[in-house]
Amino acid sequence: MIGDKTDIILDLESEQTDVQKMSPRLFVCQGSSIAEYRLEGKQVLGRPVENKEPDIAIQNRFVSRNHGLFETKKEKTVFRAVQTTNGILYMGKLLSPGESLNLTDGDEMIIPAGDERDGGDGFVLIVYASSHARINLWRGFRKASADQLTGLCKRDRFISWWEKNNWKNEYSEGVIFILDIDDFKIINDTRGHNVGDAALKHVAEEIRACVRYEDQICRWGGDEFVGIVPGPLAQAEKRLKELLRKIEVHDVESCPPILASVGYANISDSADKSNMEELVGMADKALYHIKKKGKRGICLYTLPKRDK
Repeated sequence: MIGDKTDIILDLESEQTDVQKMSPRLFVCQGSSIAEYRLEGKQVLGRPVENKEPDIAIQNRFVSRNHGLFETKKEKTVFRAVQTTNGILYMGKLLSPGESLNLTDGDEMIIPAGDERDGGDGFVLIVYASSHARINLWRGFRKASADQLTGLCKRDRFISWWEKNNWKNEYSEGVIFILDIDDFKIINDTRGHNVGDAALKHVAEEIRACVRYEDQICRWGGDEFVGIVPGPLAQAEKRLKELLRKIEVHDVESCPPILASVGYANISDSADKSNMEELVGMADKALYHIKKKGKRGICLYTLPKRDK
């Protein structure tokens, strides 16, 4: 979901403190998920569709493909509303198509997004921040919901996301995978924890590049990562094999080749695809099989044969 003019920043110490030189930021909040975007030039807010990815992407069926336009010049941002189904609210008022707002630090907008009865989150909150203090405040909120080392979702946020989104058409086909770094303990023991942390960050970046939306992946714990890859089984398998290849090609200083194993399962093979525990259990059995065979590979979980 990160475009050319978008970045997620977790290193608060390196950010300059001169407010006048800071680019304004946009924080998009859905449930426990918070994404940060740098505002620069013209950027479309909307829902990704097929191969069309807006600059500020919100994966929510209540958000239109084009839900508005941000235009930023010299640290000043104007938002322009467009014709949409749900519209967008500012200070409780529905903006008219074509209406413009000169945004100021702390301004909030809301996209109505249904409720739990129709699969919605209630609303999508959009916060404009241009001061150092407010940007750091919202980064703190975001950091609390993400793994501090890799920036990926934490396990509980990932599970919560899946509970709310597994019913969507885009997940009618797909796989769940669990990736484990081979011999990670050896990297830590022989090269040190700093190199081990660098290896984890590298793997996280490659996994992030493998999926369209960050909510689809998480750091499960330790050196294990879990994610959902939507689409046909053969297509998902191709993407996971490419992921393993890219993980091995790295420039982590003083680190030996990073090898990994992946177990994955067809989500339609589960009795209840909303049950993350069951899904991870299937993928974990496939991972155990590849580890037993010698690691560095990929294995698909297959349903046990039933006695006739």
